[in-house]
Amino acid sequence: MQINPYLNFDGNGAEALAHYAEVLGGTVLSQMTFGEIPDQQDWITDANRHRLANAVLKIGDALIMVSDTAGFEPFKGHEGVTLQIPMDDLEKGAALFEKLADGGEVRMPFGPTFWAKGFGMCRDKFGVGWMINVE
Repeated sequence: MQINPYLNFDGNGAEALAHYAEVLGGTVLSQMTFGEIPDQQDWITDANRHRLANAVLKIGDALIMVSDTAGFEPFKGHEGVTLQIPMDDLEKGAALFEKLADGGEVRMPFGPTFWAKGFGMCRDKFGVGWMINVE
C-alpha cells in the first residue's frame, strides 16, 4: 500500500507545484487546469479556468498530488496535516529545512534532539506543514 498526499491550494497550486519540484528535486508527471478539462462543465468559468485541477509530482518513489480549489468555497488551509521527510544526511537535511521554511514560519528550529541528529518543523510560504527528521 502507498499513501499519496493530495494538497489543495487557493489559486496558487501551480506556483506551489513548481516550488516543490525545485526544492524537493521532483518531476512533474502531469498537470491540468480546470480550463483544460475535457467536456467543459458549467461550473468552469473565467474566474477559475486558470486554476490547477490536478497535478502529480514524483519525488523519489513518492507521489504528491496538487490542485487548487474551484474557488466556490472558503479555503481552510492546511492545519492538522504535516508532511515528514526522513533523511540520513545532516547537512542536506538542514539545507532542505531552510528551503522549505524560506518565506514561511519556523515552528521548531532545525537542530539536534534526543531522538534525531537533526529535526525541524515549519510551515512553508504556502501554509503546508513540514518536518525534516535526520536520524
